Order: sequence, then C-alpha cells, then structure tokens
Amino acid sequence: MTQAELSDPKQLDPVVEVSHGQNWREYFSFSTDHKVIGIQYLVTSFVFYLIGGVLAELVRTELATPEVDFVSRETYNELFTIHATIMIFLWIIPTLTGGFGNFLVPLMIGARDMAFPRLNAIAFWIIPPTGVLLMASFFVGPASAGWTSYPPLSLMVNKFGEAIWIAGVILLGTSSIMAGLNFLVTILRMRIPSMPLIKMPLFCWAMIATSALQLVATPVLTGAMVLLGFDLLLGTAFFNPTGGGDPVVYQHMFWFYSHPAVYIMILPAFGMISEILPTHARKPIFGYQRSLILVSPLVFWASSSGRTTCLPAAPQTGCECSS
Repeated sequence: MTQAELSDPKQLDPVVEVSHGQNWREYFSFSTDHKVIGIQYLVTSFVFYLIGGVLAELVRTELATPEVDFVSRETYNELFTIHATIMIFLWIIPTLTGGFGNFLVPLMIGARDMAFPRLNAIAFWIIPPTGVLLMASFFVGPASAGWTSYPPLSLMVNKFGEAIWIAGVILLGTSSIMAGLNFLVTILRMRIPSMPLIKMPLFCWAMIATSALQLVATPVLTGAMVLLGFDLLLGTAFFNPTGGGDPVVYQHMFWFYSHPAVYIMILPAFGMISEILPTHARKPIFGYQRSLILVSPLVFWASSSGRTTCLPAAPQTGCECSS
C-alpha cells in the first residue's frame, strides 16, 4: 500500500477507528463513544468528589473540639451519611470502573467500542441526576442513619430523606450492574483474535474481576434497598423487629455487597499499577499468572458477615447477637 493510500481514511482497515477532534459540546451530550463516556465519568465523579470533600470538612470541623459547637448532632449524622454515600457511589467506583475502564479497556483489547454503547451511555447518565437527587435531599432533611442505614434506626429518622437515599442507592446500583455486564461482554467477546485471555493486560483482568463482583454482589444490595424501602414506606416487616422482622438479615445482605465493594474500588487501581510499573521499569511484570488470583475476592464476604453472628444463649434470653 502506497503512502498516499495510507493517508486516505477510506483505504484503512474498517476496524481501525480514525480519530477526529472532539467538539466540547459532545461531552455534554448522550454520546456513545467510549472515550467521551470515560471522560464524562471522570469529570462528573471529580465534581462529586469536591462536594464530598466539602461535607468531609464540615464533619472534621465539628470533630475538632469535644463540644457540639459547629453543627447539631442531627446535622452531623446527615453530613456524614451523604458524605460517605457520595465518596463511595459517586466518586471512587465511577472514577476507577466507569472512567478509566471505559477509556482504556477497548483500546487495550483492540475493540472499536464497548459491546453495548447505548447501555454504556445510559449507565453514565443515571449518575448525575441521582447525585443531584441526593444533594437535593438536604432541602427536606437527608438520610441520617449512616451509609450503612441499619434498621431499625433507618426506619425511625428522616423518613422522607431516607426514602430518597434508598432510591439513590438503587439507581446507582442499577448503573453499576449495567457497566459490569458491558465490561464482561466487551472483554470476553470483543478482543482481537491474536489476544487470548492469558495474554491480556492485567488491567483488563482487574476489570473482569471487578465486573463479576458487580454482577454478583450489587443485585443483593439492590434487593436489600427495595425491602428496606417497603419497610419504610409500606409498613412491611422484613427488617423491622417490632413487626417480627430480622435486622441481621439486612446486615448480611448489605455486607454481601459492601465487603466485595472494597475490591470493586481497589482492583482497577491495582490493574493500572500493574501496567504503569512494568512500562516505566521496562521489564515484564513478575508472576503474571499468579496475579490472576485477584479474580476471586468474593469469598471474603464471610469475614464481614461474621461481625453479626448470632450466638446461642440461655433459653430464657433467646438469641444474643455479637459484633
């Protein structure tokens, strides 16, 4: 092929994407380009990081002295709850999985785009309005039962704000499930033919592990939120002990997600480190196959569920829960 033919985009292999300058307006549109969506994730999550940081400063200001002299106890609980929710669901997870994952994975495996571009865009566009919804709850009294929202406390305080918090977590969980499904299908089905699984970059393996955890664990959290919402709004008693419910069941369901969530947060970062260090050291990573052990961290859920173990007690006292 001549140099003139190489310079003509029409002569290029159709799987090779010709890069064009992006219009800045595209970053505010419903784009299906994985690079645009990745940047949208990064910018949006950084904005929420700044908001969460402001809430953290308010919390730390109150903790600067032993007295309650900056915000009330109720306001402190509200600030702490929304701060933790933002930093987990609107900052660290969207940044590492949505931002860097969307931008890098298709490039690393030779794919033109993600397997489901529209689903990818929907997964992102769920996040900004949900974040705004959580922040708007300050106008009606936000959730104040902590980021874990254990019942029965979460069924007793700021019910309207708690309902908004539950709806927000359900929406963010839905976005996470969509993204996890998209990454798995993209990595497993859209690699170039010359790249077997065992030769993939470790960042892609980290995204496989992260996506598998999202698909397995997030629906359990979403189910727990739905049942908690029923208890809060419809008066059911899935977790409400006054009606015969068991709050420990909620804790098991919550930690079935929240312990693997630690790995959802850190595995993509480990994957990036595993790509950056060998590149700058100019040496292949040592123990590539052993590093694939990162794929199975879900078993560590047991170490968290053990915190709410129900121990046998005397017959007259029933069951005694320890933490």
